Amino acid sequence: MYKAIIVDDEKMIRMGMRKVIPWNTLGIGEVFVAKSGKEALEIIKENKPEIMITDINMDEMTGLDLIDRVKIILPDIRILVLTGYDKFEYARQCIKLKVHDFFLKPIDETQLIEAVKKQVTYLNEKNSEKVVNFNINRALAVTEQMNIEKFLRGLVHRRVQNQEEQITIFCNKYKYSYNQPIQAAILVPTLYMDNGKSEENFIALSVKNICIGMVDAQNRGLTFTDDSGRIVIAFFLDKQKGSILEWIQELNDILTDEYNKKPKVVVGNSVIGFGLLYMSYNDAVSLLKYEKDDFNEIIQTQYAQNRDNLFREVFAEMKNAMCVNVGDSDKVLYIFNRFRQATDSYNLSDSYIRKSCFELASSIYYTFICNTGEEADSRLSILLKGLTNVSGNELFELTRQFFIKLLANKEDQNVHEIIDKAKHYIKENLPDELSVSNIAAVLYISPNYFSRLFKKVTGEGCNEYIVRKRIEKAKLLLETTNFKTSRIAMLVGYRDTNYFSLAFKKNTGMSPTKYREEFQKANIN
Repeated sequence: MYKAIIVDDEKMIRMGMRKVIPWNTLGIGEVFVAKSGKEALEIIKENKPEIMITDINMDEMTGLDLIDRVKIILPDIRILVLTGYDKFEYARQCIKLKVHDFFLKPIDETQLIEAVKKQVTYLNEKNSEKVVNFNINRALAVTEQMNIEKFLRGLVHRRVQNQEEQITIFCNKYKYSYNQPIQAAILVPTLYMDNGKSEENFIALSVKNICIGMVDAQNRGLTFTDDSGRIVIAFFLDKQKGSILEWIQELNDILTDEYNKKPKVVVGNSVIGFGLLYMSYNDAVSLLKYEKDDFNEIIQTQYAQNRDNLFREVFAEMKNAMCVNVGDSDKVLYIFNRFRQATDSYNLSDSYIRKSCFELASSIYYTFICNTGEEADSRLSILLKGLTNVSGNELFELTRQFFIKLLANKEDQNVHEIIDKAKHYIKENLPDELSVSNIAAVLYISPNYFSRLFKKVTGEGCNEYIVRKRIEKAKLLLETTNFKTSRIAMLVGYRDTNYFSLAFKKNTGMSPTKYREEFQKANIN
């Protein structure tokens, strides 16, 4: 159902149009009214109607000015103009503003209904075209993902014939570098493997999709399964800021929140080029074989551990030096500037820098309070809120200003408002690709923070909530339409019909076809 708004400064006219047009019959579920352009703008910003009917001559803001501003907010809104003045200039301006229909008052009731019906028909055709294109692109994306996985599986198991030539073709097709620095990681199976083949395991497919959303979608690497059904991630080491350990830890935290189990990841050594991916993969397989009792979340070779520890040692020295020199603001700021330079050298991500900046600030603040005897206040919490909303150079500048004010003093976010926005976004985008990562990006918060927040407020993981909502919609479609299972899968956000059937059966105890049969039997009886 669409939404419409009527804008006219004459109450009798706007309320008359609202009552006389059979909106529901035309496919319009909500109709808003506004007595001025200013009031209309507020309604439009909040409710985003698809159709607007407006007068031209109004106080405060003319209808033409309103159209001009509305087009910035909603470029695709369908606009009908009514006016009591037969002026050529009005018609010319309406053409310039790409108005979709222009009428002189008083307009015949039948004529107005036909005009609205025409706009609804246009919107229906446009949306149908979008669905078709979306489904075509989705089907193509599934095929491409399968091809990529098959090729990578062949690489790590040494089955690719004419390897150099095939890698060149692969890299050219998907715009990768032949000599891409790469590092393989294997998810330890205990998280997602249960009785039965991994291809038929719903949890395994869910975990894999989360990995694709966190890794592939962010161009951090490629996710695939090996011959044993284990999830393997080929991480790219130079695609963007951040280290593989940061990415794995971020992924681990989300998987822990979603499945209430602490995952473990085994990481091979880094190699140069897809041709040597099998070596990094075999490193990880060897560690998986001999390090089963390791209690660490991330298991690496000794070489990789030594390399990753370098920055931690440098950071610890800098933090200690800053605390020792709390009484000398110039010295503290000088060391902080060295820290800033070090983060560039080690190619640290914004997420890691954010944590490091707050850790420095916390240590300096604690030392300052202990040294001065001042009472603790809210400055540290204010800094934390600020850091969560900025990135890049702003992280350093915000922390630097904190030190300057401390050594020379955002309102709380409404947690439930964030979750409400997330739920609304999920509802509106259920057929699309949804992940913790892209929802967090829409809300301008980190994926880890959003994942924990969602679990804390709702009592279930975000991925679990998305699945539940998709199954609820699927049940409704099965009950009220004759759509095939494959089409329903697409409409509720599943690219793979088999995966959809597994998800549906796990949540309802029966297949989609069986559910429809049982529902129809119950209603006949």
